[in-house]
Formats: sequence, structure tokens, C-alpha cells
Amino acid sequence: MNVGTNGIVVDQYGNVLLIKRNDTRTFAPPGGALDAGELPPDGAAREVREETGLIVLPVRLAALTYLPLSPHGHLSFTFRCLLRGGEITTSTESPSVGFYKATPLPRRMSSFHRDRLVEGLSHAAERPLFFQHRLSPFNKVARFVLRHVVYRWFDLKRQINKQPPYQSPPQWEVATYLLYANPAGEFLWQRPNEAAPWQLPGGVGIRMGAPWETAVQMARQQTGSTLKPEQLCDVYIGPHGNQLSLVFSASGTAGPGSATTGWFAPGQEPTDCQPHHRQMAARATLTEQPTQFHTLI
Repeated sequence: MNVGTNGIVVDQYGNVLLIKRNDTRTFAPPGGALDAGELPPDGAAREVREETGLIVLPVRLAALTYLPLSPHGHLSFTFRCLLRGGEITTSTESPSVGFYKATPLPRRMSSFHRDRLVEGLSHAAERPLFFQHRLSPFNKVARFVLRHVVYRWFDLKRQINKQPPYQSPPQWEVATYLLYANPAGEFLWQRPNEAAPWQLPGGVGIRMGAPWETAVQMARQQTGSTLKPEQLCDVYIGPHGNQLSLVFSASGTAGPGSATTGWFAPGQEPTDCQPHHRQMAARATLTEQPTQFHTLI
């Protein structure tokens, strides 16, 4: 899956920082692909500085969105950021940079960038929104033209100018796990069979789709429970390669129980639990606070 970040930056007059993209010539919040092993807040700060010259501090994840672009899909983290310094500077990817009125936003803007900005600017809760963008027929046609006309022209220009070839962004393995607690404060765990280690419900999606929706389907198959993601608690990078794990609190209805499901309080799990999942359960806070970002070692 492709994973990227965006930064929402607002000045003292309520204007929002936008770039004009060099490929579509549309306006967008600054952002781009997440580098291998990079935490999303760090990626957002890096992209804003590379594309605008401004130094920002990502303070809160406002939205987690999924764009069903074939063949892998695209997951995006949109952060509210504080301006810390720097001077507005254009780049190859952003030939125009400036602050624009948030209401109304410029007309020349893709629907998914508009959605992220509108929702991100109005969302005030500590935990982020999460939703899937809808792709219109126009979006699909525009994507086709970009891939088969515009980007090929860019590749040709790089060859003519003897520049290095374009490096595709890294692909990420994205897993989603659900924390479902009973009244005693114990979390639901599962394992494929009685000889396998215990792990949280969910896992890595095997087909294109929003990760949290895939986790619901997997949890139903694994535990017989009907769960609903409520809040994004934590995001983990690692421990091997380009791996990203999303941990959601969940509500719902527990299944009948079996030898392959169990309820364990944080810190009281059996010894044959996945160690990283034990770490996820121990760190999870179900009360309202900003989503936390960690590196698994």
C-alpha cells in the first residue's frame, strides 16, 4: 500500500497553506509519500519544508483517509501543524506556494484534497477522523492521464536532461488491530489454532480496501465477534521493513468464545503472545488523547 502525509498550516489570519502541484496544476495541501521507516509526523514536517520552505510542528493527527487507487490503494495521514519558521520557497514539485482563504477554497482542487482540508480544518477532537474517499469517474480519468501521459512526459524530460530516473515511493505492509475490552477491562485476543501464539484481532489486508474495514472482516472470521472501530489509539512503524500497524479501540458484540479466543488484561497475557501485540495492548489508552506514534524494535 502507498502511504503518505499532508500538513494543514493556518496563518494568523485564518488562511491555509497550499501548493500548486506541478503534475495536475491543481491546489493541494503540502504533502507526499512517507519514507521507509519514517514516522508519519516526521514525514509531514519534512514534506512541508521540502515543498514550501516552511518549518512546521505537526501537533495533532486530524484525519486518516484511504483512497482506493489501484493497484495498491493509498493511505494518508493529515496533520494540523504549527508554523515555526522558514520562508516560503517554491520547488520542482510545487511551482506556486502561498496562503489562501479557507472559505471558499480554490476551485482547482481534487475532491480528495478538498475533503481532507474541509474535514481537517473543522475537526477539533483529539482523535482523528477516518474515512474512505469516493472516486468519481473524473478522478479515474485524471489518474489514467497522469500515469500514462504526464508522468511518462516527465520521465522523458529527465532522460533528455540526463537526470536520475524517478524513484517510486516505497510500498508498505499495513496491518490493523482492534482493541475490544469487556467490562473487566480485559482485551479480546485470538489465535489461528491452539498451537499458535495469541494476537489481537485483525491483521494485514490481502486485498485493496480501507484497512479498518479489512480488520472488521478479519476479526469476524477470527473470533466470531462483530466489532466496530471507534478511535485510532496508536500507530506503529516496524519492526521489519516498511511495516505500519494501526491500533483502534473498538465497540461491538463478542462472539460465543472458543479455544482460539480469550480475554486477557494488559500485562496478564499468556507467555505465548505475540510480543509486539502485548506492547500494543500495554500502551493503548482508551481515554481521549491525541493518537500516539511509536517505532517497534
